[in-house]
Amino acid sequence: MGVISRVVAAVTRWSHGAWEVSQRHPTMAPVARVARHYVLEIVAVLCVLALVLAVNPAQLASTFRHTDTRVLLLMLPVTIGTYLARSLGWYVTLRAVDVDVDIRRSVAVEFAGQTMVFLPTGDLARIALIKQVTGTRRSGGELTATIAFGELIFMTLMGLGVLPRVATHPGVALLVILMVLVHVLVLAVLIWEPAYNWAIGLVEKAGPLQRFDAQLRAIRPAFLELLRPRVAVPVILCNAVAVFLSYLLFYLALHAIGQTHVDFVAAMFVLALSWVISSISLIPGGVGPFEGLLTVLLIANGVPVAAGAAAGLLFRGFNDILMAGVGAVFLVLIRRGRLHEQPRPNGRRGRRAATRAP
Repeated sequence: MGVISRVVAAVTRWSHGAWEVSQRHPTMAPVARVARHYVLEIVAVLCVLALVLAVNPAQLASTFRHTDTRVLLLMLPVTIGTYLARSLGWYVTLRAVDVDVDIRRSVAVEFAGQTMVFLPTGDLARIALIKQVTGTRRSGGELTATIAFGELIFMTLMGLGVLPRVATHPGVALLVILMVLVHVLVLAVLIWEPAYNWAIGLVEKAGPLQRFDAQLRAIRPAFLELLRPRVAVPVILCNAVAVFLSYLLFYLALHAIGQTHVDFVAAMFVLALSWVISSISLIPGGVGPFEGLLTVLLIANGVPVAAGAAAGLLFRGFNDILMAGVGAVFLVLIRRGRLHEQPRPNGRRGRRAATRAP
């Protein structure tokens, strides 16, 4: 332990010294500031590049040249369907916290948010967008709760994809148990007020986060509102469809590169395990760790190295890069005010009251 501590201390001192030197250099200072701001994104890009180089770029290019165009075309509607299902789930949660929005605009904001998926806390960009589109007065904490609720359900359902292989891979059972325990712990903290207040106090020990006290305290009441069966059930169903379509998208990616011997259950297991483990990393979207782990798991299922890497990159290309491009169109429309609507004074509850009035 003493050796490790000294190594960590030495690396810390070296990093601090290198940063100080770079700040005094007129050319390096701007580059160093950009590198420090986007360090996680840079690490993600380096991880993907390392994977490509390790696999052999020539073999990877050869694999992509032989992809089945017909399967690629089929992957397009599956990708769009995945995010439509997630958009509908988010629409239900937005209505539950009295955001006056229609399906068309909630889908537009969900899609526009995909342009920021590779940024830390990129999903939370939807908060500003939905406020811009609807003019809602709901707090940032309430809107954060709607996003966190959907993401928690999606991640839980995605992780269940490893269950069919638990019998043949006993080690996976421990991962499933840990995943369930983490999700139960998150739910317990959100539901039990003393635990939630303790967690807020812990988070706010970081000085810069103290100014978000009101938003943090608004998350729990909104989350409890979303746990009602009439809200939770349709959200679970929408995310279940989205998860199934994600499995199907990866299965089609394998078929597109000619790996037709991998059955749907195996594809589901590989995707679920890669998704869950890579989500633990601090890298946005798990870019790099996801592709690397997925390649290793596919190799264990009899897929050649280049084909495994190609399948992961193809899935990433459709699921994230393609959707970022589609989302950019909606983002431009939102920025230009094409999708804005005038909020009704009292929202959905106000309209119901007006309907009941004599």
